[in-house]
Amino acid sequence: MAERIQLTPQTARAAVEAAIRTLRAGGIAFLPAEGVYGLHARADLPAAMTKLRELKPRGQGKGTIALLSAPSELEEWCGPIGPEVRALIAAHWPGALTLVLPALARVPEALVAPDGTVALRCPGSDFLRAVVAGAGGLVASTSANAAGEPPAVAAAGAIVDRADLVVDAGPLAGTPSTVVAVEQGAVRILREGAVRLPPGRP
Repeated sequence: MAERIQLTPQTARAAVEAAIRTLRAGGIAFLPAEGVYGLHARADLPAAMTKLRELKPRGQGKGTIALLSAPSELEEWCGPIGPEVRALIAAHWPGALTLVLPALARVPEALVAPDGTVALRCPGSDFLRAVVAGAGGLVASTSANAAGEPPAVAAAGAIVDRADLVVDAGPLAGTPSTVVAVEQGAVRILREGAVRLPPGRP
């Protein structure tokens, strides 16, 4: 049975510490982001990523996102960025925008797509950024819903019961992050979400 913490201003510090312990130990944490709940694991721990894939096979969703604790960390994982990406992170990070960019060799293999890219996000949630900052490695995040189901907006369901830690923040809005790729100076929207962008520019 998963350890469960109700997230309130009074429990926030304990919830952050519990999530950090879980991730560092190779466990799976069911955590709230801005709009939906996700499953989280340390991307550089193979056993943790195997467990994450068992809970949420990659084919069931849209892949796995790597979470950053601060926008300044972006180039550690994708290399130098151009003005279009800089404009996007200045306008929307921390926030519900995921950037798909070429992955450097140091990105854990489990996060690298077949085309050599990695999906990166600095979440707008203060709680989630604090967890990522203390986790000790790049944090993998994937939506906590089963195949064919909408994104998880509550801490309930079969997947929840199989996590090692559940942090319950109550009902969430239900809108996931917007996912974009920047190619040859143009912004290509891969998934519409919480951040609304006109095609082709930040």
